Amino acid sequence: MAIAQQVPKGFAARLISALQQEEFVLYAQAIVPTAPQREKRSFQEIFVRFKEEDARLLPPGSFLEVLEEYHLLPFLDRWVVNRLARWVRGALIIKPDWGKACSHVNLSSQTLADPHFGAYVHKYVDGSYLSDGDLAFEVPCENAVEHLEALQRLIAELRPRGCRFTLAGFDGSEQSFDLLKIMAPDFVKINVVSVPLDHVAGINSRCHSMGSRTIAEFVESAAALGHLRKINVDFVQGFGVAPVELLI
Repeated sequence: MAIAQQVPKGFAARLISALQQEEFVLYAQAIVPTAPQREKRSFQEIFVRFKEEDARLLPPGSFLEVLEEYHLLPFLDRWVVNRLARWVRGALIIKPDWGKACSHVNLSSQTLADPHFGAYVHKYVDGSYLSDGDLAFEVPCENAVEHLEALQRLIAELRPRGCRFTLAGFDGSEQSFDLLKIMAPDFVKINVVSVPLDHVAGINSRCHSMGSRTIAEFVESAAALGHLRKINVDFVQGFGVAPVELLI
């Protein structure tokens, strides 16, 4: 039985109320460079949790499935951008020279299909709180294929305003490289659990030749980390590198 069918009746309305009442929290996991980078900023992937889930009152991830079923994921993605903007603004008021991180925000398939999402983001990047590369939107390959035209429009809207894009779940297939040519993402994420380490070197080199920096995700061991550094993967992410920690 799907998780959405196991949650209490009226839970969708409860989630809408939770978005209005700030009952979600953001966590972050560092995306760590394997060698000195040309830009001196930190990188992190953003994760969303529902407070009732954190309190173990709900199964992990259940709220996402319910939001998807009721086509509410675009509201969550907008809330994430809004919350990040308010956090950055507050931090800069306290410390104007605070070094902002580049936050990688996952976009749902439903948000890619939302023609108004780009305009929503404009007011935050144009307002300078999330400008100059502070936001990177992460899209899995399968969602990029499904909504390619909409994604291309979103990239055309937001890249000139400093937003970056990450193609996640990259497996090195010819189809994925065809997508890379069309999308020209700033970053490519390679899942080293599903892609054998001895295949990553070739994928990494080809991505570099096409202008994208690489992130190896789900890095769990020192041996894997050492290999990825040796083959010049740009960034690494995973519990072998840094934990997921409460952000705001």
